[in-house]
Amino acid sequence: MSSTTKQVTGGSQTLARGLHALALIGESDTPLTVPKLAQELGIHRSMAYRLVRTLEEFGFIERDSTGNLEIGVRMATLTRSIARDLQTAASPELIVLSNALGMTAFIVTYDGEQAVTLLAVEPQDAITTVAQRPGSRHPIDRGAPGRVIRSQLRPEEYPPKDYEVSHDEVFAGVTSIAVPLRTKDGRPASLAILYLTEGGADIADAAAQLRRSAQRIERVLGTA
Repeated sequence: MSSTTKQVTGGSQTLARGLHALALIGESDTPLTVPKLAQELGIHRSMAYRLVRTLEEFGFIERDSTGNLEIGVRMATLTRSIARDLQTAASPELIVLSNALGMTAFIVTYDGEQAVTLLAVEPQDAITTVAQRPGSRHPIDRGAPGRVIRSQLRPEEYPPKDYEVSHDEVFAGVTSIAVPLRTKDGRPASLAILYLTEGGADIADAAAQLRRSAQRIERVLGTA
């Protein structure tokens, strides 16, 4: 069972199953198909197909051309509504940062259990980019953005650094660099970039650009 799914002792089993499905799809390291989802949920395939169709109708999940399940745009919209001020302040800076570095730039926040991508921007003219879908989740002890958040939550145990770097932790062949970002409500957050490891990058220089971008966002938010 997913670490984010509690044992249901009352209420709606159908709703609980749908929430469990969303957690599994969002947290899986590899894409899930409907049969695989049925296996993970411990239900018959026909029931899993009905569940997926319902979640698709409401825009919570999507199926790509190969049948793999992905978190849908509706979930991203719900996630963004949690921190509209942060989204408004960060969007222009993410566009500038992404195009300057030729890499995907994104904001990650903490939802009480995991690191969640709030907003992501891909560079306009890059030939190859790494997509980071809003609403995607991962544990705070994996990946640079998660560890930045972890250091904000438990600074005595994990002393904050100027920046964090991760290779192949959340996605194989991908490197991420992240810096802390101070928010209005005190919610732990990080500003990060994502790129194909084989493309290479000057990590120290990219981290410095990230810090400058984070400072500009914080000035707009009034948290600098």
